[in-house]
Amino acid sequence: MKKMVRNLAVIAGGIALACCLLLTGCKKDEPKTEVIIENEGQMEGTLVSFEGRTLVVEEAGEDYTFDVSGASVNTKNMRAGDELVIYYDGKLRDSDTSKVKVTSIEDLGENEHQTEKQAVGTLVDLTENTIRIRQNDGEELLFNANNCQHEFKNGIREGNWVVVTYIGEIQGKDTKNVTVIKITDNDPNTVKKEQKKMKIKAVNEKVYTTAGVHIRESYTTDSKVLGSLAKGKSAMRTGVCENGWSRIQYKSADAYVYGEYLTTKKPKKGAPAAKTNGKPAATPQEGDDPQPVAEKLEASMQPVEEEGPEEIELKQPKGDVFAEELGESVKDPAQDSSGQSEEVVTDDPERPEEEEDRDVPERSKVQTFTGTVLEVNMNTLTVARKDQEYTLDIADAEHEYANGIQTGNTVTVTYAGSLEDTDNLTVMKVQDSDPNEAAKDARYEGKIMDATANTFTLRTEDGAVMTFMKDGAENQLDGDLSGQKAIVTADMTASEPDENVFQAKQIEPADEE
Repeated sequence: MKKMVRNLAVIAGGIALACCLLLTGCKKDEPKTEVIIENEGQMEGTLVSFEGRTLVVEEAGEDYTFDVSGASVNTKNMRAGDELVIYYDGKLRDSDTSKVKVTSIEDLGENEHQTEKQAVGTLVDLTENTIRIRQNDGEELLFNANNCQHEFKNGIREGNWVVVTYIGEIQGKDTKNVTVIKITDNDPNTVKKEQKKMKIKAVNEKVYTTAGVHIRESYTTDSKVLGSLAKGKSAMRTGVCENGWSRIQYKSADAYVYGEYLTTKKPKKGAPAAKTNGKPAATPQEGDDPQPVAEKLEASMQPVEEEGPEEIELKQPKGDVFAEELGESVKDPAQDSSGQSEEVVTDDPERPEEEEDRDVPERSKVQTFTGTVLEVNMNTLTVARKDQEYTLDIADAEHEYANGIQTGNTVTVTYAGSLEDTDNLTVMKVQDSDPNEAAKDARYEGKIMDATANTFTLRTEDGAVMTFMKDGAENQLDGDLSGQKAIVTADMTASEPDENVFQAKQIEPADEE
């Protein structure tokens, strides 16, 4: 009997020990289950970056990099800062994503709550698809400039202060996953606040001009022109602004010149003109004495030919009437050297119409024409009108575009002068039509970086990164899209201004050079 009780005690003890070991084993496994991030094959995260087949999201302070080449992207936006849901097959352990296959990507429906932000800097370069600005700390940012509103009141020149309004998050210098809403130089409050933060490094050195340059009252292209220096002339530089401008001594006072036109080494005689950002200056300036705008207008005005462009009747230019149009202060052309005003013909309602028309010179008429953009850069615009092509200097013109200025867009050009003599023609304003029908068949040429199951990423020749939906598009490319040069036609009017995933209509091979 005692033996039986003893055996039962041993058995009970064994069972108890087994249970303890079992429970202990369960506790040891618990930390392993904590490193498995799995919620029925999905996770929520904040988009850090997306390009081609690579998606990076952040969750709980950890970055996760996914291969999404086989995934379906079901979002209208892929902006840094957007909240996404990633659906996948397999198990995700720690930040190791190599064992999972992403099947689809969707947003949480809260991405529209992202607020607009602004980046302020001086203009380095503007192309058909991109804009590059230099901030106060010297850092350069490259943004997509197509499919957004442009408003330049002070022309397009290197060193001009601009404000880029965007949605999304800039990751360091990476701007490819933000959506630009508007680019303008007509936001004085924002610009002035940024200008006050300008840090100027004190220097004392002799510099030389590598092109004819304007000397300005402040470090902005819309400030007063105090004078100019011809190519090869010298000045004493007393300060360097990190955004690209230089402070010099001019007539015993501080003045400013855009620094890309200055060098500490005297240029050799006959040396080529300045280069900015590794390229010839987009807006070269020549000569010791800049020509006043009104004088240039008067010199270029020609009689209007029959069946010519539309005319806008203006009063006889007096004082700053043209200066007000172009934002510059000029001498009244009606004043002689003594400062006395000569007789100027003005509108007189009591005079007969015939007499008025006979007395008002044709140079007081500003003309317009509508044409199709063939090519554009920061300095010139080539447009087609009635089977004729015209290449125009637009550096000092006012610009207003609803969706950027792109090849195929219809634009209205306001100018003074003759289209038969474009070298002496002054462009006052370039404006696109709104809505712009050309946006329904916008064309982008570049290299396809990579693709998902239903999207692909195109990098244009001027550096813009764009994501397109390929489902429903006419695809003329063979095999894998990745690495192929292509021309993409898309209906940009089908997307809202804050969206950055666009629907492609056609994908065709680009000509190999």
